[in-house]
Amino acid sequence: MQDIIPVRPAFWNVPLWAEVGVYIIGLAALIVCIAGIIRSVRLRRGKAPNPDVFPDAAARTKHMIKEVFWQPRIREDGLGWMHFWLFWGFLFLFWGTAVATLDWDVAHLVFGTRILKGSFYLVYKLILDAAGLFALIALAFAAWRRFGAHDVRVEGNSRFACILGSLAFIIISGFVLEALRLAVQQPAWAHFSFVGSAIAQIFAGISSDQLQTIHVFVWVIHGLSALVFIGAIPLTYYGHIFKTPTSIFHHKPAPTGAIKKIDDIEEQESFGISKFDQFTRLDRLRLDGCTECGRCRSVCPAVKAATPLDPKNLVLSLQARMRGADADKTLIDGVVSKDALWSCTTCGACAKVCPAEIPIPDMIVSMRRHLALEMGEFPEGLATALENTATVGNPWGMDPGSRLAWCKDLDVETAKPGVAYDVLYWVGCSASYDRRAQKIARAMVKILKAAGIRFAVMAEERCHAEFARRAGEEYLFQTAAAENIENINRYSFKRILTACPHCFNTLKNEYPQFENGSWPVENHVDFIAKLLDEKKISLKEAKEASVTLHDACYLARYNDIEKTPRRILIQACSSIAEAHEKGCRATCCGAGGAQIFMDRPARINAIRFDELKAAGGGQLAVECPHCLTMLTSAQAQQNSAQTALSISDIAEIVARNLKEPDGSQPQASQKMQQATQQ
Repeated sequence: MQDIIPVRPAFWNVPLWAEVGVYIIGLAALIVCIAGIIRSVRLRRGKAPNPDVFPDAAARTKHMIKEVFWQPRIREDGLGWMHFWLFWGFLFLFWGTAVATLDWDVAHLVFGTRILKGSFYLVYKLILDAAGLFALIALAFAAWRRFGAHDVRVEGNSRFACILGSLAFIIISGFVLEALRLAVQQPAWAHFSFVGSAIAQIFAGISSDQLQTIHVFVWVIHGLSALVFIGAIPLTYYGHIFKTPTSIFHHKPAPTGAIKKIDDIEEQESFGISKFDQFTRLDRLRLDGCTECGRCRSVCPAVKAATPLDPKNLVLSLQARMRGADADKTLIDGVVSKDALWSCTTCGACAKVCPAEIPIPDMIVSMRRHLALEMGEFPEGLATALENTATVGNPWGMDPGSRLAWCKDLDVETAKPGVAYDVLYWVGCSASYDRRAQKIARAMVKILKAAGIRFAVMAEERCHAEFARRAGEEYLFQTAAAENIENINRYSFKRILTACPHCFNTLKNEYPQFENGSWPVENHVDFIAKLLDEKKISLKEAKEASVTLHDACYLARYNDIEKTPRRILIQACSSIAEAHEKGCRATCCGAGGAQIFMDRPARINAIRFDELKAAGGGQLAVECPHCLTMLTSAQAQQNSAQTALSISDIAEIVARNLKEPDGSQPQASQKMQQATQQ
């Protein structure tokens, strides 16, 4: 006779030897798991990180919990929902196992009561069946992705066949086990175990004795597989269950757009990383957190351009070296090739999408520092740009005396000590010397004057050598920083304005690493948006053709500036035709990481130009003079009238659409309009 109140039938039909055995093997599995975790921790040993790399533990813990349980980075990719449901499915199954243990081993054996009874037990069964079903569907999708669709981001091999198969086996054997019990007991509440109840129909007509014999066999197999899984967690791919959260907790502190400074650089005896032993404990635990998801590979411009760099392979190669593989190989040109290191644009796309938040570009820069500062090795073209920057203050070797020639007819004030300015306009090397990029600077002058802002440019301005830092030439960067900081501090101003994202990121996020190197710094996109919002400038009612925006890496990815440029463009253009790769997911133009100065095949810019062209906009808008150069070059390479799209910086689009307050065109404004179009 069935009980009126549903109660979980713990160890139903399980012989004593099996019941005792599960505790013994379970304890052994737990010991193996703990031993594996200890081994993993030992592999992470290296140089101790600086004390300031773990600021605000509470905020880091909150961030880790959000990333682990809500998985916003993973779900940004449509395929990420598969992992999300798989994760939550197994999380509920784990919860169910834990509650069942408490129900029998604690509540029943210690306190003489039960937790899993009545309505709570029925809801418990309903949740677990749903969780198992969702997890199975997710596993089926994962198998199709690897072995059916052959997604290039992930591997479809025997290793992952075992990984997915083992998880599926645990769930399926659990459902079969449940079905066998229901087929024998046939409780009135069987429908709450809707999956098990459905499977139980298969066993109709089989005697209870036979079903119970099969049940014992399946129970043993299911129990062993679950316990082997627990013991194998730290020794296999499953280890990312605990390794990835630790990597997320130790994510790179803000600002993410800053490269770590080499302190007391003139006193150092070695630079960068040339041996694996030089990776710190922090580097190692980040490498250990890799989930092998391939998201870095899918967004990397170097991979799209078929260069030797594959960020996923780079991390896995370093990870394998950490675990003892390739111990006889040198790090650079052994585990990692020089050509791969020099192929990185440091765009940050890989780090932005990485679920483990591994700062791959920072690791690459660390290895480049060895090549630059110890070996003196650079790709062709880059050495010349570095030498020019060191000697004349700009990478093209142009006459420093001609830096302000672009504004000789614009009545632009040169900064003077003791005079207070609203804005110190940092022009940058491109807008100072490149004839096409000079139009951006001239457009900014027009906007500043239209807004009635008192501004000045700095005669002593020189290249900040950001490209040198990312090429590993930290000494040149620090030399340039010291000179620029000294010159900037001679003047009085409310803020520094930049029209180049590289200048913006350097002055805002990297110069504060140096004494007296902190000032209010604003990029021209945010600055123009504020002028429009405050009605200090306004645009004509007639709008230009639809526009496709190319997001600059150092604004969208490193400084989270995505919506502002679109707010500006929608006021000046009829519509925005978005590229598929946009915002923080936008493909790099190929200029970053000093690539613009290397004599290497330029393919990334052509790939990005095709992506933008496919969006169907009537013109292209950029936010960076380097992007302007790379995309203009890509268009010229195609040499086709069909690709003749107008490419303009946002400042140029705003400048040519400025409306005079009274609707008129004063003579001075007409002259400025002509000047900005020259």
